[in-house]
Amino acid sequence: MMHPDFKNGEKLNLHSALALFITVMGFLFLIEAAPGTHTVIAGLLMLAGITWYTGNHAYIWWQRHHIVKH
Repeated sequence: MMHPDFKNGEKLNLHSALALFITVMGFLFLIEAAPGTHTVIAGLLMLAGITWYTGNHAYIWWQRHHIVKH
């Protein structure tokens, strides 16, 4: 039975993890991509992952600095 104070993964940011996964999968797809459309799709996948990661961290920063806690 798991201890009731088990706190593993509470600080995990799911958006960051998924964005990193998308970026890595785009890179792995790029390694095996044929020239042309496959290369473009792999590049767009990596760009989407990096944009998602950057946007999420910018949103978290904005929340911390602009939302007043009472």
